[in-house]
Amino acid sequence: MPPRQRTNLKTLAEHLDLSITTVSRALKDGPEVKPETVARVKAAAQAMGYLPDAGGIYLRTGRTMKICSVFFAPAVADYGDAGFLAQVEGVSRTLENDHYNLIVLAQTASQSPLDAVRRVFQQRLADGVIFSRTMPLDERARFCLEHKFPFVCFGRTELHSPHAFVDHDDEGGVYDAVLRLAAEGHRRIALFNPAGGLTYAGLRLRGYQRALADLGLPWDRSLLVTADLSAWASQEAVRDLLVRDSKVTAILCANQLSMFGAMEAALDHGMDPARDGLRIVGFGGMPLRMPFEQGVTYYYQPQRRDGEELARHVLALLSGTPAEQLQTVLPYQRVDDLSQFRRDLRARAVAATP
Repeated sequence: MPPRQRTNLKTLAEHLDLSITTVSRALKDGPEVKPETVARVKAAAQAMGYLPDAGGIYLRTGRTMKICSVFFAPAVADYGDAGFLAQVEGVSRTLENDHYNLIVLAQTASQSPLDAVRRVFQQRLADGVIFSRTMPLDERARFCLEHKFPFVCFGRTELHSPHAFVDHDDEGGVYDAVLRLAAEGHRRIALFNPAGGLTYAGLRLRGYQRALADLGLPWDRSLLVTADLSAWASQEAVRDLLVRDSKVTAILCANQLSMFGAMEAALDHGMDPARDGLRIVGFGGMPLRMPFEQGVTYYYQPQRRDGEELARHVLALLSGTPAEQLQTVLPYQRVDDLSQFRRDLRARAVAATP
């Protein structure tokens, strides 16, 4: 049996008895084409499995029809970020609506963050790039701005030149957590922040210090814990904290990995959440089962939503929307009952399954 002919603009136009120009303009929602014709062309394109010829588009426009997302890959010996897969799915599905494809590059801890972005630009691997783990004066953002290469940060910078970003309200989340902990009677509240000078770490510290000031609690630098974002490093850092300060009753963790590390350190230290009134607060996008869940609060960031928003921003940027109009700060969702929250997530996932 001969292979099925690939549907292209010509075969689609012949099928509809329309000119190639009309079909092409209809697929782009051209205002010169009647709405009923646009609907007819799009329905036929979907039914016949039409996809734009990426090679032809590149020759005509210079566009690859690809977007690159740079993923930070942790050391093999540590846990990865499972929530990143949900973000990738959100980006990919949203890009598909505009016939874009997603490629993912891994950046290891031994590589400069700029290397991957520079390679995407110089080798013309994609029309735009998405990257995370931003720094206040992020060299990747400066590179893209200098070379006018479209990009969207997952996180903010302190650069004066406007650029597109999607971020979470880390300052507001930490501020809310400290106020609530203080209302429960906690006074020795520790903040775990990642090492490396990431922008969101500064925002969380600002929210922490602002809450302490509003509550009239003293700023004690010894309650600021800084370490790498890994379960092992977090466990060691929090263990040291609990050894030197037995009055700590609440710990704000940087992410889900540091939550695991903090809990393991507390258990190693002989602490019981129910008996000792220990509170663990964390931030993340994949609420997995924890070593213990009594006294745990989780600030949830649905990473599929993050991915969808990142994709919408980069598509808008490529369509000419000014970067200063593509700057979004998303709120966290506070979760006080992780077990029930996971059951609710599972129920919604099952209900959404065809």
